[in-house]
Amino acid sequence: MARPKKGITFWDRVYSKVSKDGDCLVFTGCRDDCGYGRIFRNGKLTRLHRAVWERDHGAIPTDRVVMHSCDKPACIEPSHLRLGTQVENIRDMDSKNRRRSIIGSQHSRAKLHERDIPKIRAMLDSGHTCSAIGEIFGVTEGMIRHIKKRRAWNHVA
Repeated sequence: MARPKKGITFWDRVYSKVSKDGDCLVFTGCRDDCGYGRIFRNGKLTRLHRAVWERDHGAIPTDRVVMHSCDKPACIEPSHLRLGTQVENIRDMDSKNRRRSIIGSQHSRAKLHERDIPKIRAMLDSGHTCSAIGEIFGVTEGMIRHIKKRRAWNHVA
């Protein structure tokens, strides 16, 4: 946001970039990759819903997160925000089937593909070392051990 004009407050500028979506006040300004509104506040990049909570209720304890009852990350409607623990936030997400599990080759940093796993397991069964298999597939020996013990890529039969 540009420098404020005389008489216009920070919150006036924030609320000039809000639209109504049902009961939600959705911030239409800058958002992060997860969809949360973000602003510079006191020289730091801050998620806007946290700034709204702090404005209305004071500091957020370090062991708490600000949760959305509406499940819209860009919403800054104060009545949709509440404090909770990270565990409560995850339980809420799971109860609403909102967890996005990215597994296998869908992960952006995956070096292997699902079709590689049966080949790796066959090589393990035939006596190849984890180190040798890792070199062939361009992954660490530790990753091959995880595959062997089914701690990784266990979704592949």
